Amino acid sequence: MTFLLVLGFMAPAPAAAEARTDLIWGGPQDPDSLDPRLTTSAYSEEVLELVFNSLIYPNADLEMEFDLATDLETPDDTTYIFSLREDVTWHDGEPFTAHDVVFTYETMMNEDFGSPHRTRIDMDTIEALDDYTVKITTAEPNAAAWTGFRRFIVPEHLAPADPYDEGEGTFAFNPVGTGPYTLAEWNPNDFIRLERYDDYFDGPANLETIIRRDIPEGETRLAELLAGSIDFTQPPERDIDMIDEDPDFTLQMSGTLNYFPVAINHAHPDHDILNDVRVRKALNYALDKEAIVSHVWPTASVMHNPIIAGTWAYDEEATYKYEYNPEKAKELLAEAGYEDGLEITITMSNSTENVQFGEIARSYYEAVGIELVADTMEFSAALSKILDGDFELYHMGSTGMYDPHDFMNRFTHGEGVTGYNNPEFNELVDQAVRIIDDQDARRELYSEAQRIMTEDAYNVPLRNSQMWMAWDSDFNFDYNYVERSRNLIDAYWSE
Repeated sequence: MTFLLVLGFMAPAPAAAEARTDLIWGGPQDPDSLDPRLTTSAYSEEVLELVFNSLIYPNADLEMEFDLATDLETPDDTTYIFSLREDVTWHDGEPFTAHDVVFTYETMMNEDFGSPHRTRIDMDTIEALDDYTVKITTAEPNAAAWTGFRRFIVPEHLAPADPYDEGEGTFAFNPVGTGPYTLAEWNPNDFIRLERYDDYFDGPANLETIIRRDIPEGETRLAELLAGSIDFTQPPERDIDMIDEDPDFTLQMSGTLNYFPVAINHAHPDHDILNDVRVRKALNYALDKEAIVSHVWPTASVMHNPIIAGTWAYDEEATYKYEYNPEKAKELLAEAGYEDGLEITITMSNSTENVQFGEIARSYYEAVGIELVADTMEFSAALSKILDGDFELYHMGSTGMYDPHDFMNRFTHGEGVTGYNNPEFNELVDQAVRIIDDQDARRELYSEAQRIMTEDAYNVPLRNSQMWMAWDSDFNFDYNYVERSRNLIDAYWSE
């Protein structure tokens, strides 16, 4: 792994007395929480990146840069010693210390606290050696341990240590971080207002105020961008070319590390049907993925397993691909005893694209005898149901997976939200992550794991999406999906 020390360098904005210092951002969904220990939402992450910091963070080249940390020593394969910055303060003026790091990770690793990040953090012990040194150990070597070190750090003196109901008046609603912006106001499902933190350790950001408005409808976001009511947004995919050709706007595309499946609940207490591999295979064969993805998400690519094609661990030959075959789907359903059909519900957010996908998928499934019921709702409500395991199928993305273990670990030992648990698969994934500095050996194990999970029809893999943003051409900004809103720190308006 490569760490780049990036401390205290920020390009100043060109002097311009009349240049704007605010930004109106149109976002597709409101955050579900602003306690970084309790959310996995990409929409929350966009805001959290401006309010909080982590020990390390990935740059656009997927190299890890230091953030709150200044150095890392690894005396052996299970020990990590971080030296921390000594010039960092929380937004209330209190100093940041190693004790905040220990507190953050101890609460996330506490099963009773209920953090969705718990299974993604591999730590045996964590301790503050002094106010600015943290020592972390793992029980065994872990090639992906570094991915857990990028979680946002919360203040020990303000953040709750025990489980709590999120809402107005709680830390999740009024977060205090160390980042370049403070949360000034949040009216849920309306807007969030961020104000510049002038004592930010890396120097004050260029923009004084960022207002992020919640605008779920893509056509509304586009109309407001064209009218000048918002400055920065993600327009509908079908309008990308039109925006790109308009000199008044800048549009940038970016590859992603996201994975959008039709996920299958293997542990639903009232729906044993999905434990039958013949039904799961039928769900795969019944969809023409190429046709669906090209129609609903034309810039996306079809996926066949959770590892993104082109990354070092992906093995196309080992991956079983369920090519569109409705007759095979009918045959499998009949073998499973469902020749008269069955009903299955899919949970997802109510975005324009998801509603369209639900209608198309319903017609494909109807053709093989499956009645698909689309249970669509506001994003945070859908995410809550999924995290609670209250679904049969769901369509929602996973993102920010920088090591193949991030992809594969979500399906081991029944600990992920889908409850998938295949002992042979578990063993391969567990072995692979224990191998340090031998990518070829890890790749071989992941290849076999991909064969097992796809032949077992663990899910219905669907797509890896491009991401894009558009903004007023007078706004100077560089977009990439990995750093996302973090790049707003250096953004500025021309005169």
